[in-house]
Amino acid sequence: EGVLSNDPVQVEGQEHVWYGNLRTEAVFEDFNLKLEVNAPPKSNSGVYLRGMYEVQVADSYERPLDWGGSMGAIYTRIMPTVKAEKPAGEWQELDITLCQRHVTVKLNGITIVDNQPVQGATGGAIQSDINSPGPIYLQGDHTAISYRNLILTPIIH
Repeated sequence: EGVLSNDPVQVEGQEHVWYGNLRTEAVFEDFNLKLEVNAPPKSNSGVYLRGMYEVQVADSYERPLDWGGSMGAIYTRIMPTVKAEKPAGEWQELDITLCQRHVTVKLNGITIVDNQPVQGATGGAIQSDINSPGPIYLQGDHTAISYRNLILTPIIH
């Protein structure tokens, strides 16, 4: 029904199961990516831009802003300026623009990261060459998460 979902079952006391990650075959340089995400309670995922910059996707509705766990943060690099997330389990809209090494993130229609430079690859990156294009990578090895209505529009210079 047009939804990408995963539910990686992790068994306590056993080795972490690494599956559920999705990535594009194509690579992209500068682009706008619009998508919807449904983050269940206590969820943790991310959308990697060029396979190297993670836009955090998590249940952070009742938590204070931070750059490691807030929905829409650039993981460990850029903290959102305002909270704009909905409660866990509701569909939310992300509108992300990456141009050169500057990123803008709108969450549910509110700009939470405004044209900020990203300094280096974030944790979990599958590549770190800041001068090369890379894939869109949906992290799926932590908790259940669902995505839909992904639209990527390249920026042509």
